[in-house]
Amino acid sequence: MRKPTLLTILLLILAALPLLSERNAEAAPPVNLQITLSTTAVTFPDQDPDLFPVSQQSGAPVQVILSTKNLTATAPYSCSVIARGDLMSGTSTIPIANVTWTAVTVAADPGESFFNGTLSSAAPVKVAQGYGNDSRKTPLQGNLTFFIQNLWSYETGTYSQTVDFTISAP
Repeated sequence: MRKPTLLTILLLILAALPLLSERNAEAAPPVNLQITLSTTAVTFPDQDPDLFPVSQQSGAPVQVILSTKNLTATAPYSCSVIARGDLMSGTSTIPIANVTWTAVTVAADPGESFFNGTLSSAAPVKVAQGYGNDSRKTPLQGNLTFFIQNLWSYETGTYSQTVDFTISAP
């Protein structure tokens, strides 16, 4: 039997800087969308796959805060994530689809939510959706807890991959 592997996934905030829409300055101020993550790295513990066929990330969930400015109350926005490839350790790989998350919505207005999902490098996966509202008490907030399918077939190594979170509004 092989020894279980320590895995690290790096989280990149693609939209950390305000995203400004192209609007006429006289008509309305520019739209500002922002993502804040509580951490930029997720690690998984070294566990026996016979006892832990699915491993939960070490430490606290990743807190995601989605903020909007100058987006009308009925204008939708969404947050998605895409991986830049499979988990890599040298030439060894683990399919990125072996990593999933569960989401808990912490603060939201009606109709807003975070979603459970599976990482993909082929297409963005929706993490959350909301509606712009400058008068809201708090931004849309959620906690993501990541899991990995824990298999003996993984080669020993320290695996990593970058994922990009993006917030957008039409």
